[in-house]
Amino acid sequence: MNGFQMNKWTAKIILLIALVTLTACGGGSDTSTNSNEVEKSEPAIPRDTSPEAFSFEHKTEQPLATKITSNSVKVTGINASSPISISGGEYAIDGGDFSTASGTVTDQQSVTVRVQSSASYSTSSEVILTIGGISESFSVTTHSSLTKFAHELSTDLDARYAIVNQPARGRVIVSPDLKKLTFQAMNSFDYLQEGETTQETIQVTLLGDKENTTYDLSFTIAGHLNSSICDDRAIINLLPNEVGQPLPHIPEGNCVSVDASSVNKGGSWVIWTGDDGGARPMILSIAGANNTSAILKFLPPTKGQYNLSWCPASGECLLSFHFYSDMPETIKPLDVSLNVHSFHPEDEIYLSVTEDNHADTSGYSYHWIIHNWTGEYNKFIDILTTENKLKLPISSANNNYTIKVVVDDNIIQLEGGFSTVSSGLYGKIKLDVNTIGNYKILSDIVAIRDENSDQKAPSLVVMIDGDATRYLDNKDTAIVIKAMTGSQLTFDLSETSDENGDTLGYYINSVLYENSSNRFTFTVSKSVHYTICASDGFPWTNEENPCLLFDIIAQ
Repeated sequence: MNGFQMNKWTAKIILLIALVTLTACGGGSDTSTNSNEVEKSEPAIPRDTSPEAFSFEHKTEQPLATKITSNSVKVTGINASSPISISGGEYAIDGGDFSTASGTVTDQQSVTVRVQSSASYSTSSEVILTIGGISESFSVTTHSSLTKFAHELSTDLDARYAIVNQPARGRVIVSPDLKKLTFQAMNSFDYLQEGETTQETIQVTLLGDKENTTYDLSFTIAGHLNSSICDDRAIINLLPNEVGQPLPHIPEGNCVSVDASSVNKGGSWVIWTGDDGGARPMILSIAGANNTSAILKFLPPTKGQYNLSWCPASGECLLSFHFYSDMPETIKPLDVSLNVHSFHPEDEIYLSVTEDNHADTSGYSYHWIIHNWTGEYNKFIDILTTENKLKLPISSANNNYTIKVVVDDNIIQLEGGFSTVSSGLYGKIKLDVNTIGNYKILSDIVAIRDENSDQKAPSLVVMIDGDATRYLDNKDTAIVIKAMTGSQLTFDLSETSDENGDTLGYYINSVLYENSSNRFTFTVSKSVHYTICASDGFPWTNEENPCLLFDIIAQ
């Protein structure tokens, strides 16, 4: 018995041990894993510090000795910090400070570079940026000797041109932001041979400079190896003739030749053109002719009558030639308009000219003449552009700008150029303009007013002795007054008032009248027109401070 019992318990123990062993080994489980398998891991990503290719836009026609900044480039294609270094300039990351020291840059950051331009004309400077072994250059080339930036005459980097006098030959074009000018020779120096040079000098002023501060700018023009426009054309040799004699007619495309060498004792050609015989010296310049050469050959640039005389420095002219050029008619009206764009008094005025009939304006020029108010009308801007827009800085919160722009299509006409004087309530505005082609004068007034100002315009009231009517606020039509010839007409302005208490002056037909009674008497000798205005010294516009108009009918 005892032996049997021992064997039974021994068997149970053996079975229990076997079960435990099977469980520990995962036996009987469908979800168990093989103890011989090794867990897999992702491979390590290698560091990439070499960016994708990048490039800078090279710049030309840049100012002298000025720090020039490149366009911004974005760093892409790296997954770790990449070394950055520069040679010949500075760099900045994400708009930060510029530096010359080496550093690091990360993916998606932006980089700009900066280099000092040369102090010499038409000279390049280069900076090289290296990121992660990838290098790219940024080059800056200065402008030619025929270009000048305003800040090169000033310590103010935002300096702008105000008045730019035009040369006798060629022209000077100013950028719409007034910061750069360029001399354009046009055809004026075609007579120069290779190796020959000449010089043109102009005077300019800058906005904000003290009164009477001017700068002389000189431009050197060099001759080139080129043929004359008349080399392959028929040349008609003219003989001296007198006014009133039949005019030789020059067919279209033919050149003319005039010769004063027989009387040449020093002198120059003087030219009058058109039906009215007005002096037109620029015609020879346009034709590329040298007016000091005794023998002159040129292609007449347009249709009409030409009168040429060889004249010494003093005394009467010695020889004269008169002829008529037969060419197609090119006179036409210009369909253009001036636009004043929205602006804020602390910013700038944006002006533009639009062509209203979809004509080609690629050859147009725009002569901007702008007066502002400084106790009287003052010429503020006088420049020529080839772009149809102008950005005008505002000098003060309360001011008037009288804008004139002469639009010229530069299709050559024999008659052109003018001088005018317009008289306004507050002074005179004089224009001296030389035009080349068909032109049109556009005008506007921009009034800048401080929104917080409590300044008010005068309230004009006019009464006439013998008439109980109080005349006011009648700016659109004239008031008709009948009066006997030889009678006295008295305008009583004593009820005119000024809310600000300013001392008033009275302009009658643009003449200032002042007396303590504010009564002004005139004798009626004929029918006459009177414009009566009240002024507190501020240049109010007609809309803000209307004058009164009177038509006096003498009976």
